[in-house]
Amino acid sequence: MSVAAERETGDMPDKEELFREIKLKEFSKEAEILKALGHPIRLKIVYGLLKVGGCNVKNMQECLGLHQATVSQHLIHLKSRGIIDSTRQGLQMIYRVTNPLVKCIVDTIEEDDEDLPDLE
Repeated sequence: MSVAAERETGDMPDKEELFREIKLKEFSKEAEILKALGHPIRLKIVYGLLKVGGCNVKNMQECLGLHQATVSQHLIHLKSRGIIDSTRQGLQMIYRVTNPLVKCIVDTIEEDDEDLPDLE
């Protein structure tokens, strides 16, 4: 039983069990996702894709005011991390967020946006 499941049932593990579970957890995939989302442009792309449900490069480029090559490089980065996927519709590639963890992260950021300090 995982620590989260034990918490739900009220059976809290002792510290040694908890430390053992933490030590065994890799977090490699999660760290890669967080690193990918750590770039403001990639975060904007993911946020936009979640809002519209899917989009092509041309529309993203126009929305962000960036060169097509720049947007494409960020899309390649997101796709290689398993955050987005693409499907062909005629001559266009439509990109969508496919990772449920990313949706949770963006939803949390959006909910907490008002509470974040202004760093500018």
